[in-house]
Amino acid sequence: MAWAAMATANGAGGKDNAAALQPSELTPPLEDMNVRWDGTEASGSGMKTFDSPRFGMVRDGGARAHTGVDLDAPVGTPIFAVADGVITLARYNDPMLGSDVLLMFRPTASMLTYLASVGSAAIDGVLFANYAHLSAVFVETGQRVARGTMIGRTGTSGNADQKYPHLHFEIRKTRFPGIGAAGLGNRIDPELMFKVDFSTPVEAVTRPK
Repeated sequence: MAWAAMATANGAGGKDNAAALQPSELTPPLEDMNVRWDGTEASGSGMKTFDSPRFGMVRDGGARAHTGVDLDAPVGTPIFAVADGVITLARYNDPMLGSDVLLMFRPTASMLTYLASVGSAAIDGVLFANYAHLSAVFVETGQRVARGTMIGRTGTSGNADQKYPHLHFEIRKTRFPGIGAAGLGNRIDPELMFKVDFSTPVEAVTRPK
């Protein structure tokens, strides 16, 4: 859209905006942080997923990267700004991510210290939260938002499997860190910052319609 291009051209997500960011406490992107469970099969140790929802080289037997965490969410579930920050991207037609939002924010000093201690230091103390496969986007590029603001709703846009609605959620060190294994180094495992419940996986196929 024209307003998105204009906001980007005027520096949305640039260094000036980053410098103005104040440290913010965090809140989860979803009210219920449950793992996406994309089909099950019996194994010697019980039930397992076909396609891991976790971060890292976890797919195809460790041969393929997953750049975020997939959180179970029926289509239309509200998503929230994880921190006070600036929307640096709001788009509707990415072939892979579909409708997605990118939020730039500055974590607290204690969180930054913790991330550095586990080898995931932020660049210039700034991070980006990416919300993908959305069905609705309620924010615009360049818009400032407060922590906990509803910024959209979950969906199955982009390359998401239509049978398994979920929120693909990433924490990035840069706006566009690359795709696949090459992009993992400029991302942070969201589980380092947000508690995700893996104790009771949700079987999306059997969810009541």
